[in-house]
Amino acid sequence: MNVRIIFLFLFFLFPSVSIAQLDLEQEVLIIPDTHNEKPYVWNASVNPEGYELSLSSGSARSGVESEFLFSVASKEGRDEQDVHVFVTDEDLRHYTHVRAVRKSDGAYAFRFNPPQPGKYRFEVVFRTGQEWVNLRKDMRIKRGSWKTPAALPGDEDYEIRMKLIPKTPYAEHVTTFLYEIRYKGEPVTNLDRVDGFDMQVAAWDENLREFIHAMPKQSLGGPEVAVSIVFMKTGKHKVFAEFSHLGAMQRIESVVRVYPEPGSERPPILAPDYWEKW
Repeated sequence: MNVRIIFLFLFFLFPSVSIAQLDLEQEVLIIPDTHNEKPYVWNASVNPEGYELSLSSGSARSGVESEFLFSVASKEGRDEQDVHVFVTDEDLRHYTHVRAVRKSDGAYAFRFNPPQPGKYRFEVVFRTGQEWVNLRKDMRIKRGSWKTPAALPGDEDYEIRMKLIPKTPYAEHVTTFLYEIRYKGEPVTNLDRVDGFDMQVAAWDENLREFIHAMPKQSLGGPEVAVSIVFMKTGKHKVFAEFSHLGAMQRIESVVRVYPEPGSERPPILAPDYWEKW
């Protein structure tokens, strides 16, 4: 992707409110307090008992778009709602977010083109009533052709400014990603809503132990979008944000390091190749 990202870290006490529009009669963008973590925790049950995920890809190989099938078995026979599939490779270099299509036999299907061979993580996320369930499975893709993801037309026309509030993310505290989106030099005020939201965000820690799916609490159409999440684990995290504008999806990638709360004796858990991976 050629979308430009400019990181603007705050060197002053972070505000509780950011003005989203110059017209003060318009709704303002609310930035939550960093200690108000409960509404912003990704509260999903990961591979809970009573659920089984079956995933197959036929003869899928890298560089070739293939159909992937999966089914969810539940002891209680609960029906899945709002089903998402998030895919990344073990190095978190490639990312795909799709909405699977349910077939007449109850199974789900989606198409995916793995750009490279290797191991991929599939996170299947859905609601059952008011609860979220996160079923995950790893799959190794065989070597086919080598595909370099192409930039979408118009990517070079976007400029993204991103602030972290607070400047230093701490585990088990709210971290807000504040994105300001410009298109051809002008602030974007007409973002397309996807599933009712201005943006969809997915994040993994570098060891693929923690996955987070988040959406903004307010969707004002831009030019600012605030997504607040709580990282539960320390260390390095890769964050993928998606938005739609003029009918085309755009992606923003960023990397943040999450620290233990000041005064905590818990050290961050880092992979041996922490500095070299990204």
